[in-house]
Amino acid sequence: MTVSAQQIIVVTMKVFFQLLVLPIFFGSFIAGCAPAAHEESGTAHIDPGGSASVSLPEYQGPATRPFVMGFTRWPADLTAEGVAAAQKFADLHGDIIAVMFIGGIPWPEALEGKPYPKDVQDSLADRPSIEKKLFLSISPLDRDRKGLAPYWGETENEPLPKPWDKEPLNSARVKKAFLNFVLHSVKAMRPDYLAIGVESNVLLSRDSSKWHQLKELHRETYNAVKKIHPKLPVFFTTEILHYKRLAREAKQSEQEKEVAELMRHSDLFAMSLYPYMSLETPRPLPDRFLDFARRFKKPIAVSESGMTSRDVPLKSYGVSLLGSEAEQNEFTELLLKTAARDKYEFVINFASIDSDRLVARLPPPLDDLARIWAFTGMQTSSGRPKAALAVWDGFLKAKYVRR
Repeated sequence: MTVSAQQIIVVTMKVFFQLLVLPIFFGSFIAGCAPAAHEESGTAHIDPGGSASVSLPEYQGPATRPFVMGFTRWPADLTAEGVAAAQKFADLHGDIIAVMFIGGIPWPEALEGKPYPKDVQDSLADRPSIEKKLFLSISPLDRDRKGLAPYWGETENEPLPKPWDKEPLNSARVKKAFLNFVLHSVKAMRPDYLAIGVESNVLLSRDSSKWHQLKELHRETYNAVKKIHPKLPVFFTTEILHYKRLAREAKQSEQEKEVAELMRHSDLFAMSLYPYMSLETPRPLPDRFLDFARRFKKPIAVSESGMTSRDVPLKSYGVSLLGSEAEQNEFTELLLKTAARDKYEFVINFASIDSDRLVARLPPPLDDLARIWAFTGMQTSSGRPKAALAVWDGFLKAKYVRR
């Protein structure tokens, strides 16, 4: 696989901006947790096949599986090798790729039908291989899930131009621009699954008045997209720590009631699942932790997920996230067994290869933001496969039988 210098520049910029829009749940953390082990270091070759001098015992998965499984294209490092390794790993170890547009919307261009900025056009043209299924996510919300998404111009996450900085989520201008961008993205990328909201329920925890605006935006966008693409699964994604009120700021919100109401305009119940991000998450994770998802009587999916394979100190915030390879292995097995039992549509693990080398290139506090996900890959940055990869590949080898 060849990665050009221009591609590296583009990926580098997107990593920086995506780090600014990924959600953090510090309200649930407890300071003074156990210290983490030292991070791996070195300059060993990144092996996307996971064969670096270590072979894992084969995991006996099921004969068939009803769901597809895969990763995002989050890079292992901000180098040609790191970008290519993550992309190759995703190709080797999955049959679906997740692409996320979470750094803004080209609001004025989408509203007026004008050509999009070059960065937007390049992203829309960068569809993964047609041999893989594609899950596309588009978020109308900003980095904190508190209001309207920023402007996507020459780069992601640019300030909103006037008068967009004052637009409510349910304004006629926002509705038209968002729908136009969604429809254009669907035409350009031809996804198999489409999310028109990313972790939408976090807004309910943070601003209940804007949540009602978002519900209106979502309903009208959903109905309009389904009229044109009736067979395309369209939905929003739900952040599970907020839904289960394991995030402190979510405790007084009516998560179950409100999410259930919005589910009337959603073809799937799609979960964003990172159990280690709250110290209130029960450990070990109960076998029935995800059973609640069946109550919606809709197909279920995992839009993004991960478990850190080691403790991670976040020095800028004075907290530590807790994890181990054993916990990652147990989480992966529980998730995939539940997905098989309940006939999920798809399962996405956010990271493919650990990105601690990427973290080492970032200044504080961006390094701590990136470190949150740095050890959620199925393989270390030095090429050693983790135990969870054997479980993952055991299910991947099962024959996919559409539900």
